[in-house]
Amino acid sequence: MNLVFWAAVFATVLLIPSLVLVAWRLLAGPSSADRAIATDMLGLLGICVAALAAAFTGYTAYLDIAVGIALFGFLGAVAFAGLLE
Repeated sequence: MNLVFWAAVFATVLLIPSLVLVAWRLLAGPSSADRAIATDMLGLLGICVAALAAAFTGYTAYLDIAVGIALFGFLGAVAFAGLLE
């Protein structure tokens, strides 16, 4: 087992509570701005999940999925900011 594997395991341990806390903020956010930030953060955590899948499996196709998530997450954040305006 190499350093990349242990770094991915450590990142996974940090990622799981982050997903739970962001999902809680998305559901229980007191304002629309909190929910907008939570959806953007959920997209970033989705990118992290795809990158970790690439690190664990060795398939680079997961990195293409991460780029797609980043693109749609950015467009969604911009659209939601326009809606709030």
